[in-house]
Amino acid sequence: MEKSEQTPAVEPQYLWAVGLDPDTFPPDSLIRDRYRVLSSQIVIDTDAYSLPELPLEFQTYVVSYLKLSRLSLHLPRPYSLLLLGEDIHFSELFLLENVPIDRDGNLCPTLAEVWGQASALRQISLLWQVLNLWQPLAEQNMARTLIDPKLVRVDGMWVRLLELQPDVAAVHISQLGDIWVQWLDLAKPEIAEPIAEFFYSLGRGEYDINSAIAYLDQLAIKTMKDQPLTVRIATATDVGRQRDHNEDACYPNFKHQRRSEQVEGLRDRLAIVCDGLGGHEGGEVASSLAIKTLEQQIKTLLNQAENDPDFSAQGFIAQLEMATRVVNNQIVAINDQQNRQAQQRMGTTLVMAVMPRPMGQMSNEVYVVHVGDSRLYCVTKDNLRQVTLDDDVATRETTLGYNFYAYSSQRIDGGALIQALGTRGSEMLVPRVQRFFIDEDCLLLLCSDGLSDFERVEQIYQDYLLPVITEGKSLKQSSQDLIDQANHLNGHDNITVALMRCRLAPPDAEEDLLNEGDLPNSEALITEEADTEDIQPNIDSEDAGALAVAEPVISEPNAAEADLPNLDFAKTEFAVPKQTNTGFIVALIVVALILGSGFAAMQFPQVKDWVQKNLPVGKR
Repeated sequence: MEKSEQTPAVEPQYLWAVGLDPDTFPPDSLIRDRYRVLSSQIVIDTDAYSLPELPLEFQTYVVSYLKLSRLSLHLPRPYSLLLLGEDIHFSELFLLENVPIDRDGNLCPTLAEVWGQASALRQISLLWQVLNLWQPLAEQNMARTLIDPKLVRVDGMWVRLLELQPDVAAVHISQLGDIWVQWLDLAKPEIAEPIAEFFYSLGRGEYDINSAIAYLDQLAIKTMKDQPLTVRIATATDVGRQRDHNEDACYPNFKHQRRSEQVEGLRDRLAIVCDGLGGHEGGEVASSLAIKTLEQQIKTLLNQAENDPDFSAQGFIAQLEMATRVVNNQIVAINDQQNRQAQQRMGTTLVMAVMPRPMGQMSNEVYVVHVGDSRLYCVTKDNLRQVTLDDDVATRETTLGYNFYAYSSQRIDGGALIQALGTRGSEMLVPRVQRFFIDEDCLLLLCSDGLSDFERVEQIYQDYLLPVITEGKSLKQSSQDLIDQANHLNGHDNITVALMRCRLAPPDAEEDLLNEGDLPNSEALITEEADTEDIQPNIDSEDAGALAVAEPVISEPNAAEADLPNLDFAKTEFAVPKQTNTGFIVALIVVALILGSGFAAMQFPQVKDWVQKNLPVGKR
């Protein structure tokens, strides 16, 4: 099949040109015979398949852009740096990608322009996003950007910055209060009083950045008190076209799609995708163990959140990080017991979405935990945004300020992971925890790279993701359609998806019946692969106790960027491991007997030893 027949059309990539002189380059003119000017400072690359130009060295402000590009939901990323003119008369033209420009090539509106039309939840969310950007921008002396009304734009539910402005003088968050107090007349009635108090207090310097964020956290919970929010989740997985076994795992289990079959404390509140590393019985064990351990840990954390009068976002983030490290320790222990070295160590990626209910109250907040290159996307009627950032060599080189992403991604090892669960000790692990508010109907897509590779999600957004929001397309059908498209367009790897649809509306009984009416009964499912559901993670009692009672450690979510382990490993096939976990032995024996291969199971030394130690002579 021709490439044009199987590859969906890619929309043009709009760039923002910092330093463009409109008199020299009017609309429809070409810059360097490559970049076409559309209007003002908006240009398009007419040769997107060639690497953009870069000088041999670039200025400090460019390095700041690169380091801040880790905040990809909100900030632009350097694309090219052109030196125009000759000798000492040259000027710099800085081109930025990932900018707040809509699909029609128009600038997104400013925060001031959309404030009055936004719902109460969105008004809170927009302010909250600005405050969360303050600290990272201040660290790069770019906080002045947030007090320039022209630069703070809104793209759907997201605050996005057009470009960055350096701090030529001292700035303070009280200046935000002075700006925002001018919008009080347009605040929604249900939040007008607490927002007015907040604006005036912020302007008087009575808040630091953390207390200001905490105030809006509490206001969001109060605003959600009488607001319905319905969440439904569906998952699907497939081996792909080129692999002979599936190393991916997900929660809810794809064999238990009926809501009645799911754990009540986790139902409609948790979605996980893991992509195992380590080949048959390596990657599969790691990903399944991660799911099983997290299922237990998150159930405990959500229960604590519902009953904790002192619940805080930072405390919950610390607990999620700790839960991730518990999983990491379990897989590391197995690797160490089996003396696995370097690329033979099994591991797994992780992307997880969790929705707590602080103090038993409905919340519109999502916490996203991420390690590796499995991704989470947020789909709304207006746009598609990738929420997570891959833990790979190319991204690390860019966010450390070494090179532009277009060049970093061309490295032979550009896609190699720099971290995954189970490959290194927890002291070397930097799990990413992000959070955001849901203030409109949206769809969260969690997926392994069998779908996301080659930007396929962006290509199929209009036809296969948007209809879930705009037409109410069933999650079950949508999940299968995504698997089919991934096999059609990629097919080189296992594929796993989890769809988490969030609607600011009461549950729809007819919709639930439609989505579950044709689901098979899980008890009738016959699997062709080993069922790893019975693998019981051997959670160290000390780790489990620490997770439940330790004081939360508030950590900077984006800290330790330069300290990430230099693993640079690719996903490779391993030999069958010598598994020593008792639960695994039992599962292996049961599955082998079911498949009529009991004798073959006994050829594993660890199985034979376990049988001799645990079964009476007459039963062997």
